[in-house]
Amino acid sequence: MIDLMDHPADPRKLDVFAITREAYQGGWTHFGEMVRLIWLPGLLYIAVALVSGALDSEANPGLRLLCDLAVFFLWPIIAVAWHRFILVGDATPGRFHLHFGRREARFLVVSIFLSLLALPGILIASMTAALNDPSLGTSASLLGFLGLIVLMVGLYYFVRLLLLLPAVAVDEPINARLILERTRGNFWRLLSLVILASLPLVLVIFAGASLVLALGLPGVILLVLGALVGVFFMIVNVAVISIAYRELIGPPGTLAFDLEGPDAPLN
Repeated sequence: MIDLMDHPADPRKLDVFAITREAYQGGWTHFGEMVRLIWLPGLLYIAVALVSGALDSEANPGLRLLCDLAVFFLWPIIAVAWHRFILVGDATPGRFHLHFGRREARFLVVSIFLSLLALPGILIASMTAALNDPSLGTSASLLGFLGLIVLMVGLYYFVRLLLLLPAVAVDEPINARLILERTRGNFWRLLSLVILASLPLVLVIFAGASLVLALGLPGVILLVLGALVGVFFMIVNVAVISIAYRELIGPPGTLAFDLEGPDAPLN
C-alpha cells in the first residue's frame, strides 16, 4: 500500500550528508546486483565511450557521431533500470536487458530538455567570444555579463528539475511545476549532492592512475579499474537523485495523486 502523504506548506530540507552516505553505502552494498541489471548496455556504453574518446573527430566524423548517438541511447536504459531498482525495487528478470521502450524514451526527452536549459547562456557566450572586437567596448562586456546571468539561471532550473528524471523512470507524469514546488528551498542542497557524488571520482581516478603508473602495471589494468570505478560513481550519481526524489516527492504515485486527486492511478 502506497502512503500518499500530504506536503506541508514549508518546503522540506534535504539532509545532504545523510543522502550522500546512503548513496555510497547502497552503491557499495548493491554494486553486484546493479551491475547485473545493466551489464550488457553498461558494457556497450563503456566500450563505445572508449572508442569515441580514442577517435579523431576530424578524421572519423561519421564514426564519432555514431558512437555518440549509441552512448546517447544507451544511458537511458541504464539510468531507468537503476532508478527503478532504487525506488521500487524493480529487478528486471533474465540475463539480458537491452530494451529501449516508452520509459527510456521519456527519460531521453526529459534529459534533452534539461540540457537545453543551458543553451541560451552558451549561445550568448559564444556570440560574445565571436564578436571579440575591442571597438565594441562596454557593449561586449554587457553581452558577456548577460550570457553569464542566463547561464546561471539555466543551471538553477537544471538542478531544481533534476528530479524529473526519477519521476519519469517510475512512470510519474511529467510536470515541471510540481517538481519546482517540491524542490523549493533545496537548490544548494541538490547542487551539493551532485558535487559530492561526482567530485571524489576525479580524486580516485587520479590516485589510481598514479598508483598504476608508479607500479608499472599494464595500461589495460588502468582501463579496467577506471571502468569499475566509473560504474560505481554512475550508480552513486543516480542514487543521490533517486533518494532526493524519495525525500522531497514521496513514493511512486505521489505526483499522479497530487495532479489528479484520489482517482489517480497508483504506479
